[in-house]
Amino acid sequence: MGMKQVGAQVGLGAGVIGISLLLLGTTTHASEFGITKARADQDVSTYVHKTFANQVKVYHKIAPKLWPDNKDVNQYAMINDIDNKTFWMVTPTGKVSDLTEKQALSYGVQPEPYEGWFLAFAAHHKSGAFMAVNKDELTNTKRLVRYPHLGTYDLFITYAHEMFHGTEQEGWASPKKHDNPEQNEYLKHTDARRIRLQLQEQLMAAYTNKSEKSLAQALSTYRYYKENYAKDYKATFEDDRMEGTAYYYEIRSSLFAGYPDKVKTMKQNDQAVRTLFKQNRLAYLDSGAYAETYNVGALASFILDWQADKQGISRDTWKKAMASAKTNPMDYLDKHAKIFYIPPYKATMTNAEYKTMYKKILNYKNLAN
Repeated sequence: MGMKQVGAQVGLGAGVIGISLLLLGTTTHASEFGITKARADQDVSTYVHKTFANQVKVYHKIAPKLWPDNKDVNQYAMINDIDNKTFWMVTPTGKVSDLTEKQALSYGVQPEPYEGWFLAFAAHHKSGAFMAVNKDELTNTKRLVRYPHLGTYDLFITYAHEMFHGTEQEGWASPKKHDNPEQNEYLKHTDARRIRLQLQEQLMAAYTNKSEKSLAQALSTYRYYKENYAKDYKATFEDDRMEGTAYYYEIRSSLFAGYPDKVKTMKQNDQAVRTLFKQNRLAYLDSGAYAETYNVGALASFILDWQADKQGISRDTWKKAMASAKTNPMDYLDKHAKIFYIPPYKATMTNAEYKTMYKKILNYKNLAN
């Protein structure tokens, strides 16, 4: 199946520490996306049979269009209800069948009593993700609102994001050296973190408003960062590619799977992403050399789609380029965006203002813990 068998406890859904929360203060009237009571299933069995199975079914109908020659297709999901020690297998068409523990173990999985436990499996002519869930996590409403792009418990996010790592990205070239293998956040590098947070804000503004001015400012910020913080740039380069594209893929997939009545076309998906960014700004910002790679890479990826449309070329063009270890979404955007004037770099916040903003992001995220 060409997929590594990897076990990990994914404590924040897709293992994305950089993914933040839905703005809890947003009113129901203001927010078109996010958790609703109707989608907060009260028991694991109902959630698996009704919500998750349908998400998987919808996802596989659109998956081939999400990435060129997409490998993240025809993937099964095995769910373990930790509380009741029960197992289910969900097919790519959304059919659910019971499994005994013996049958589950025959796939080579290693059940652990941890919510968020994830393991890729490949056995019996099937490949997919083994994931664990419990009722307490399922009904924790504060954490249910963690991902506005899905609007319900985040098991599907783990499924889409981690399987993209294990299938599609498995065939991508690896760099000769990864400059931040320990996923160090380098939070003491305050200048670099401030500039990267500024970059996220500018990228978000560019995509949300289709603003070439904001894009020009973002490119100016990125070039300044790249030139003046070379060590930090090298530390974030590979994860901007790997985590950034996986986060982009996760958001695209989740909007189709989580909102099948609202999001049926890529044009509707584009608009949904813009709505998310407008209404849930803090959910898509973070700081830390590793944490921010999800957002920087994903935001640049969405802009690459927008720029491809403007230039009359296929969105697949930039996506195919990501298989090379010599580029990432932000570097590719810097080289291929059609912007005729890049202004001089200008800081939009002081280090003190950055620290205040980062505390706000942390406090916001911690509401779900």
